Amino acid sequence: MAMKNKNRPLIDSLGQIEHQTTLTTEGGIIDQDELKPEIVDANGLSVVSEDEERLKEYIKEAISVSSFVETFKDNAHDTLIKLLALQDNKNPLKKGGAGIAYRTDVLLMHCKMEFSTEENIVFDSILGMISTFPENNSYRLEPASFQRFVKYSDNSYIYKIFKKGTEKLKKRHLEFEFDGDDEVTVPWFDVLHYHGAKSKGTDVAYIEFVPTDFFKDLALCSGIVHGAYGKLEVTTQLQGKYTIALYWFLESKKRFREYPGAPEGVFTISIDDFKYQFSIPKSYQTNDIKRRALEPAKQSINAIQECDFTFDYTERKNHGVTVGYQFVIKNKQSIGSSAGEVKKLEDKTDDPLFSKVKIFLESSDIQFTDEQIVSVCDQAKRCGKDAKDMMQIIVAFRKRLDDMTHEPVEEPLKYLCKMIGLQDQSEQVKRNKFNSFTQNSYNYEDLEKQLLDN
Repeated sequence: MAMKNKNRPLIDSLGQIEHQTTLTTEGGIIDQDELKPEIVDANGLSVVSEDEERLKEYIKEAISVSSFVETFKDNAHDTLIKLLALQDNKNPLKKGGAGIAYRTDVLLMHCKMEFSTEENIVFDSILGMISTFPENNSYRLEPASFQRFVKYSDNSYIYKIFKKGTEKLKKRHLEFEFDGDDEVTVPWFDVLHYHGAKSKGTDVAYIEFVPTDFFKDLALCSGIVHGAYGKLEVTTQLQGKYTIALYWFLESKKRFREYPGAPEGVFTISIDDFKYQFSIPKSYQTNDIKRRALEPAKQSINAIQECDFTFDYTERKNHGVTVGYQFVIKNKQSIGSSAGEVKKLEDKTDDPLFSKVKIFLESSDIQFTDEQIVSVCDQAKRCGKDAKDMMQIIVAFRKRLDDMTHEPVEEPLKYLCKMIGLQDQSEQVKRNKFNSFTQNSYNYEDLEKQLLDN
């Protein structure tokens, strides 16, 4: 990227105090922090001289589905130059800092991403950094810097997330699907490396990342190309690929109107389109979609205090057969908790059962928020379970999480609550002649069958 400026400063800005003024070769006085370089294309023609609206139209066309391959192969670098002409590190198009990620419609609607929870967190952290610092060529992400955006009780857990997510993402390409069977595989990084801390001294863990020009285009086009914004403090609380994907989809639809004058955030989608959008197996029946995707997402998303919307859905039927869904997205009046809600949570976290369950979960390396632990305790009380019962159940739950012979647990909170509520058919009652008590011997295979059937 070249710069042309005859009225150059006499000294370099390196080492200067912020907003310190300097003389130029033409005798003027400038604040180098306010300078915006004149960016030129490969032919030396000025990009800044173009009308801003023409720049935006070029970018919209370049990042569209219709010119996808041409964009990636031929136009990605030119598009990046034009995007940088509209912004810099001090004035990025996306506001909110690294805690806000932006996913354009190309990523939301056409990229068949089936990332795990860990991959999604790292992916969104990368998007947040790129869109906050557009001029950077490479990025360094320290897990410690993202600690304030998450709600893990164990501060070291964010390091495990970043390490595991990065290792998985190294093997990923972006898979874009058009017209059903037409797929394009695109590399989205030139460098992706996790550096683990070797000691507890000055050495810190971090991710090194260099994006491809095309991926950087997608990260920087906020405000120009339609997409959605996601808060890391929300996305890090979501579990399960369908829940995370539906959250982003709903974010992009919050202000959608099906026709002029229609209410915002109300839309319909057919069963086939829903399966396609979220990569749901074609073999899934309506009940499977409801049980595996819709209900877990509804329970999880609507329960997150920091999420600025709630949603509901109804089945649309034709001659008694479900053919699609209607979604209704409602913006919350207030994102923060009321004083009454905060007091209610504080009262529940003072419960002795809460403290014991929290210790059991943390010792088993299971990360739940205080709100989620309260839900677990409420379920335990409804089912007549005490602390000893919960210790056994949590041990069994940890074994289930580590069991690679079954599908990964997509909604840990819901799964644990079901474990608490289900009465194992192989329960054995053992009576001690000195102390009368009941001991549960869990049959995990039967339990798994019951969980899948509910």
